[in-house]
Amino acid sequence: MKKLILTLCMITPLLFAGETQTVKTPDKALQNTMITLSEGLMRVQQGILYNKKEEVLAGIRMLKRTEEGFLTRHGEALQKYMPENPKFALSMAKLSEANIESYTREIRSDILSKKDYERVTTGYTKIINECFKCHQQLRRWEWR
Repeated sequence: MKKLILTLCMITPLLFAGETQTVKTPDKALQNTMITLSEGLMRVQQGILYNKKEEVLAGIRMLKRTEEGFLTRHGEALQKYMPENPKFALSMAKLSEANIESYTREIRSDILSKKDYERVTTGYTKIINECFKCHQQLRRWEWR
């Protein structure tokens, strides 16, 4: 199974090597980043549910990589969600970015040194709450 996955990981980039890279719009780039953040969160959650420390750490690495420079890459797209107050949109996103960074550090510390798994799940919940807060306030996300 591991050999199959390794082989697929090695072959996949070769399949797309000849394709030219298309220019992404700011909205599409933001959407791709959100998908990656979601995948990282799913890995953390699965690691928690199935008691797989390495899966939690892989999800944390994914979140950390994706979250670094988030505002630099997506500030323009975020401002579109609040045209009446773009400064608030950026300050809210900046606060969320800082909180998520802090929570990912806490989770990593808790799982590696303290082995406090209750705090790991609490950190995961805090990250999810940051996501919901932004989606509700900034993007005016509503239940249908």
